[in-house]
Amino acid sequence: MSPILRRLIAPTLLLSLAMASCGDSQGTALRSAFLKELAGDVALPAYRDFDTRAEALAGALAALEATPTETTLTQAKSAWREARAAWLRQEAFRFGPAEEQHTSAAVNQVPSTTGIDSLLAGDAELTKAFVADQGANRKGLLAIEYLLFDAAATEEGSAGARRRAYLKALGAEVHENATAARTAWETEQGNYVEQLSKAGNEGSPYTTQKDAVDTVVNRLIASVEVTELKLSKPLGFETGGTVRPELEEARRSDNSLADLGNAVLGLERVWLGSNGNGGLSKVMAASNKQADATVRGDLAAVRSALEAIPPPLRTALTNDRESVEAARAALSTLRATLASEVVSNLGVTLKFNDNDGD
Repeated sequence: MSPILRRLIAPTLLLSLAMASCGDSQGTALRSAFLKELAGDVALPAYRDFDTRAEALAGALAALEATPTETTLTQAKSAWREARAAWLRQEAFRFGPAEEQHTSAAVNQVPSTTGIDSLLAGDAELTKAFVADQGANRKGLLAIEYLLFDAAATEEGSAGARRRAYLKALGAEVHENATAARTAWETEQGNYVEQLSKAGNEGSPYTTQKDAVDTVVNRLIASVEVTELKLSKPLGFETGGTVRPELEEARRSDNSLADLGNAVLGLERVWLGSNGNGGLSKVMAASNKQADATVRGDLAAVRSALEAIPPPLRTALTNDRESVEAARAALSTLRATLASEVVSNLGVTLKFNDNDGD
């Protein structure tokens, strides 16, 4: 577990453990409705959307490989942004099959640019099968970004051809991972929708509804922390305050602010539901209306603070640092509210996991 989250646990852990015994008997119907909505109306559509957009990305990269023009390059970049948006909107509920399949590592690992460059400089045929055998830091959406948002993406000659062949293989690999994640949730296939919806019943990996809600809340907190770190790291909060622009995640495409906005949209869908009137908010309000109002206010504050950052993030880090720090602070406040008020009121058991936020 990260040091940030560990510090928040101490003042709330005893209270959450004390309330855990009564958690299963309170709000059973509300929790059941929430888990059903989250699984079928929020998570499954999001996984389907990512699969669809990953397929479009794979097709656009194949078209770029076949016909490298400014038009196909522009189309591929647009497809990447769409797939990226769909991926970030899953952040808040990427548990269950995503953990078992190590989807995050396969799709969103920080790339080793030297490793990628060594493959491009070699003579191995850059097929999908070859790419699939590479380490996670040589593939995924950020590896695609590294290769795609570069002037060499349409260059002539063997070097350009290898780059585009690699891109095509990377796109096919991302699509395969997206399909695997989706099928694990589909009701006619892996049916994780039912496993989550029927927590506490036979056939579900969750022995109680509380176990499922614990998983959701823990993931929600970890997701806020991940989003916060995407600002803290380039701001230099972990390295003495000196701006570290190279730690901005999607800097090559200037997509970082869009990434953050989509991650927050995923948080909002978990808390407010698919139509804005359900979600975990209903469960929380039944226990403590003021705590629900606080989370709603914190989410709105995060959204407002992110929208106040003048794009792109790489220039705002130095030219308008205050706005970036304000957004980071808003995320920190939201994280603290979730880890204290939500955890205590819902009787959630915070999980000690060294991989939190990965």
